[in-house]
Amino acid sequence: MTTELQPIIDRLDALIANLNTTERRRLAVEIARSLRGSQAKRIRENKSPSGTNFEAKKPQPQLRKRQGNLRMFSKLQRSSWLKSKGSPESASLGFVGFASTIARVHQYGLRDRVNKNGTQYKYPERELLGFAASELETVETIIIRHLAK
Repeated sequence: MTTELQPIIDRLDALIANLNTTERRRLAVEIARSLRGSQAKRIRENKSPSGTNFEAKKPQPQLRKRQGNLRMFSKLQRSSWLKSKGSPESASLGFVGFASTIARVHQYGLRDRVNKNGTQYKYPERELLGFAASELETVETIIIRHLAK
């Protein structure tokens, strides 16, 4: 992920270093909030950072009869699970609680139990968090706008 941000870091690192800690923290919070919104929207739409759709989940006829067609990660993108944080040194975005386990299994395509006593299943890799080209441009725009103030 650092390699994707390297061009932005190289161009703006010296300017950001001149900001005081309060201004750097405000900038990091603004970047984290912006990324949280775009990441949540993409998760809600079941799309990867590259713009492709997630691999569809296995058919679940017993659930479909009761609840209709369920979308994947319908609650995972909520602000109670997907948190953004900013500090003078960094801006971070991640899942908290049990949502972090679910997200990690899907992000890396790991093996996990379907339910508490269920069989294990190797989930397909579905990249939940990542940078799209438009998000990189948004981060750069936020930094430039903040430095222009």
